[in-house]
Amino acid sequence: MIILTGGAGFIGTNTLAALNQLGHDDIVVVDNIAATDKWKNLVNKSFRHYLPKKQLWDWLARNQAERVEAVIHLGACTDTMEHDFDYLTENNIVYSQRLWQLCTEKQIPFIYASSAATYGDGSLGFSDDHAKTAQYKPINQYGFSKHLFDLWALKQTASPAGWYGIKFFNVFGPGEDHKGRMASVANFAIPQALKTGKIRLFRSHREDCADGEQKRDFVFVGDVVSIIIHFLESSAASSGLYNAGTGKARTFNGLASAIFTALNKPVNIEYFDMPATLKGSYQYFTEADMSKLGSTGYEFRPTLLEEGIHFYSEWYLQSRQ
Repeated sequence: MIILTGGAGFIGTNTLAALNQLGHDDIVVVDNIAATDKWKNLVNKSFRHYLPKKQLWDWLARNQAERVEAVIHLGACTDTMEHDFDYLTENNIVYSQRLWQLCTEKQIPFIYASSAATYGDGSLGFSDDHAKTAQYKPINQYGFSKHLFDLWALKQTASPAGWYGIKFFNVFGPGEDHKGRMASVANFAIPQALKTGKIRLFRSHREDCADGEQKRDFVFVGDVVSIIIHFLESSAASSGLYNAGTGKARTFNGLASAIFTALNKPVNIEYFDMPATLKGSYQYFTEADMSKLGSTGYEFRPTLLEEGIHFYSEWYLQSRQ
C-alpha cells in the first residue's frame, strides 16, 4: 500500500494516474479537499481510501501502518505569499517530519516535495549538491519552510530506506485549475488568450531585464511525475535532494509565444506591474542543474516547452467541450 499525500492536488493527481497506469491501486489518498473542487481530480482514478490530512494519524494507529510500503508526500501549503509562518511550519515541516519518522520505523521509501523556491533569488545557483544546500537564502516564507525541512532531513542519522526530496521548478500542465493564484502562468494565459486574444505578463522592475524576459525553468507535469516514479521504483538511487526541472530556462515571452502558436493566434502580449507585495520575493531566473539526477541511472529527456504547451492547450480545449 502506498500513501500519497496531496493526492487530489496538481502533481499528486497526475502521480495517482501514473501509478494506476502501472497497475497500482492500493493507494491511500491524503489531502485537504474540504469544500473545494479538488474532488474532481479523483474522478476516474483508482485508490483504496481517501483521508482528510488530519485523520491520517488516527487511521495509521489502527494497525494500518503495517501495510504501508512507501510514502509519496506531495501535500503542503505551496502559497508563496502565505505570511503565517506558524501555519507553514505545521504543514510543511512538522507533518513531513512525522511521515519521515513513520518511514524510518518501517524502513520504507519516502519521496517528498521540496521546491526551487529554496534557492532564493538564484544568485547562488541551483545545484542540488548537498554541500551547497546550507548556503541558499529563500526569499519567501514558503521557500524557507521547505528549505528548513531539507536541512533537517540532511542532518538525520536515522532515515527511511531511501529518501528523496524533489525540488520542483515551475511545473505546468493539466490538473492545476484548483490552485488559484499559485497555478502556473500557462494556466492563466491559455484561457486569457482564447477569451481576449492577448496574454498579460508582469512588467520587469529590474534594469538588466526587459519586460517578459524574466526566465524560469518551465517543466511539464508529466516529466516531474516520471522522476517521482523513478525514485519509487529504483532501489539503487542514493538518498538525498534532487532537482526536477528541464535544465533550460525559458522566458515568459517565449512561453506566451508558444501558447499563441498552439492556439493558432497572433502574438499579443501586454505587460503590467506586479503587486508591490510580490516584488521582494519574485524570482527573475530559475534553471535546474539536472546532472545529479542523471547520476542515478535515469535517462531524463524533458518535454520541450512548445510540446508541453501544445499538449496542455489541446487538453484545455477538450476539457471545456
